[in-house]
Amino acid sequence: METKTTNFNVNDLAPEEIAGHTHVKEKFVQILISLHKMQQPDAESIYEKELIYFRKFLADPARKLKDCTKISLFSSFIEIAIQNLSIQDGSKSEAYLESRAMNMGTAENKKWVSTARFVITTYGELNLRIRAGQIIRMSNPIVIYEGDTFQPRTNDRGILFIDYAPKIPRQSTKIIGAWVAIHLPGGMVDFKWLLEDDIERLMKYSIPKGTNSDKGPNALYKSASGGIDPGFLETKTIKHAMRAYTKLRLAGTAVIENEEIEEEENFAQPANTKTEEQISQSVVINQKEEIF
Repeated sequence: METKTTNFNVNDLAPEEIAGHTHVKEKFVQILISLHKMQQPDAESIYEKELIYFRKFLADPARKLKDCTKISLFSSFIEIAIQNLSIQDGSKSEAYLESRAMNMGTAENKKWVSTARFVITTYGELNLRIRAGQIIRMSNPIVIYEGDTFQPRTNDRGILFIDYAPKIPRQSTKIIGAWVAIHLPGGMVDFKWLLEDDIERLMKYSIPKGTNSDKGPNALYKSASGGIDPGFLETKTIKHAMRAYTKLRLAGTAVIENEEIEEEENFAQPANTKTEEQISQSVVINQKEEIF
């Protein structure tokens, strides 16, 4: 399939017309075919779905995307195909679009322009790491409640494992942490967790800096019975777990979501891993049942 580039100038189009233009469709589909080895019908189906999601983003006045430069809107839509990640909204969305102010002038004579950018969420990043072969899969994070048994241990060979047993029935709704198992190439399994001190540090980092406003930390840190939202904690646990692995190199202009500046925080956890064969002996739950 050849891309036709004649009579196309993105600046001649209204924001609502950009993603639906024939040239943009051809480019989008061609990227999916050449870069991700898709069949044309599948690529065209993805284009039609993402076009709907893109127009929903544009129609949301709170996102202010219609104020963005047209070339940035074009680029952010094409990023969907380059990364092969969806901007479908949801609790486990892979990516989204946002408007950011960019100084197109100089330090002395600032000229602020609104630009759209493609932002990859924690779940989108996880999918990219799986495709890159860094991770085979990651089990669903397990939220730890007060009264549960949670104890990282090492066996006589120095292999890390988790001794975990939920308290059933629950004695408390207070959340004290979360942990996750990461399945790696070669049959290895790693474990990462966030506990109350870690959550407290992250909450402090979520407070906007460099502003005179009295805005506090992200509300999700204090949403569930006064504690952190369980789904939000699961996402933060996955994000924290992925920081142990090589930084992704992204094609195009996409960025990875980084809500808080967590690089400055070191969560002291053993880096030992174990094989799949050791899982059933190392993860202890009710009647020592396998959870993965």
